[in-house]
Amino acid sequence: MSLDWWDRHFSWKRHKCLVLCDEDNRHLCYVFFNIDRYRMYMTIHNIFTPLVTRRHGYAHELLNEIFEIALEKRVRRFKLTSISTSLDFYLSLGFVYWGVNSVGDYYCDLPVPQNGLGALLSMTSVTDIHTLIDGNISKINGNELNLSDTQMQIYEKDKIKMGKHYLHSAFLAKQQGG
Repeated sequence: MSLDWWDRHFSWKRHKCLVLCDEDNRHLCYVFFNIDRYRMYMTIHNIFTPLVTRRHGYAHELLNEIFEIALEKRVRRFKLTSISTSLDFYLSLGFVYWGVNSVGDYYCDLPVPQNGLGALLSMTSVTDIHTLIDGNISKINGNELNLSDTQMQIYEKDKIKMGKHYLHSAFLAKQQGG
C-alpha cells in the first residue's frame, strides 16, 4: 500500500525510497522521503514497517540513515507529520510538534541535528525555541478548531501525552512576536 502511494505521488524515477533488507533480501522496513533541490528541507513522507517486522528497531535504523544522508548533503531542516498512533515512537526519539495540519496530523518542522538523529532529543531539550521554529503558520494555523468531535477527543489526549513536546503555544507566541 505504501509503495503504491509513493509511486502515485512521487514516482520511482524521481524519488526512491530507502528499504532495509535482511540477509535474504526480504524487505523489513521502508522510509519514503525526499530532499528538495535547494537542500533546505528533508521531508519524511512515510515510514512503513510490515506488522511481522515491527518492534525490532528497523524504522529507527532507517531514520538514522536518512538523517546521515541529510547531514552529508548539508540539508538545513526536516519536516514530517505524524498520526496519533505513531506518536510514542517519534516522541521517544525527541520529536516535537508545532500543531496539527488540516487533516489532524501532528506537524514537526525542525533543524537537522548536527550530530544526527541521536542528537535530536538533546537538541530539542536545550535549543532556544526561536532557533527551533522556522515554520510557516499556514500549515497549522487554526486547524485544531476544525477537528471533528472524535478528532478533538484524540487531540486532547495526545496533547497530554506529548506534554512538553507539543509546542503549539510557543509557536503562536513566536508568530505574534513573542
